Amino acid sequence: MKASLKKIAVVSPIFSDKVSGGSEKLIFQFVELLSEDFEVTVLTTRSLDYVTWKNSISVNETDLYQEWSGRSKPIRFEERRSASGGKYKLLQFTVEKQRNIDRFNRMSERILREPSLQNRENVNLWLEEQGPYVPELVQFIEAHKSEYEIFIFVSYLYYPLVFGIGSVIEKSIVIPTFHDEAPAYLPIYKEVLTDQSSYSFNTPEELSVFENILGFKPGSYSVIGMNLDLEKTEREYESRNKRKSAAGQVSTEDPFLLYIGRVDQGKGFLEMAEWFAEWKKNSRSPFKLKIVGKTASKIPAKILENNDIEFLGFVEEGVKLDLLHGCSC
Repeated sequence: MKASLKKIAVVSPIFSDKVSGGSEKLIFQFVELLSEDFEVTVLTTRSLDYVTWKNSISVNETDLYQEWSGRSKPIRFEERRSASGGKYKLLQFTVEKQRNIDRFNRMSERILREPSLQNRENVNLWLEEQGPYVPELVQFIEAHKSEYEIFIFVSYLYYPLVFGIGSVIEKSIVIPTFHDEAPAYLPIYKEVLTDQSSYSFNTPEELSVFENILGFKPGSYSVIGMNLDLEKTEREYESRNKRKSAAGQVSTEDPFLLYIGRVDQGKGFLEMAEWFAEWKKNSRSPFKLKIVGKTASKIPAKILENNDIEFLGFVEEGVKLDLLHGCSC
């Protein structure tokens, strides 16, 4: 690593290319690209589960981070090389409280429905339950804030951003992945997301929603989105298609619609599935609905047992690209 490279810290609730989620995919791509030109350290958790925040990544004696005396819980350290040849460091902090999603949903329903309950004490408790609860990651930011020129925070909703950004606000870049949902209206986010930070939005529409809800347009922002290498994707698809044709593997399946992402009621998945089922019942359409992604919410039996809806779970990149090329919408 060249000594002249600027040091950047990236704060993310989860960091993995094996998790189905837009913000996770986005920040993984950002880090891979940034590591070509900057000295990047990712501050994240040992979790791969955004429902429970379970510490699913183990820590061995050989990868235990020991350079910070302030830790009381295990921190996993890893040095990685990106696909393009850059290098970056990964610090994975222990989540100190697993989330009971049913209890959290009950708490959310009360707080989000009743403004009188949205005081700082209640919202702080809500944020701890929202998670991932990693107070030592927040303490690490405070203790090492002078070592990094920029702190990039991803996902406005979660504990690490809300409690970590305050001590580094003037050198922070927020990738909020903001959308119009009930938690976005909580007063805490107007306190945390201010014009002192710079912002990176995925679309102009996201910027508009941000401005409408929080009441200001950032003085410093960019609309960046994600990098899509369409030529590479097309080449890979054509190569796989030729191999399948040579092997006599020609698809004759019914036309289908495709959903890719978290299978989560909070993402509007249930409404989509119910509307599709109703549309199928009232039409003679041959379409089926294929669902790609990890199931994060309880799905009613009438949806799970519907023969026109197929749950594929998490799939490899090649399978996903084939589905994207094969779907009607």
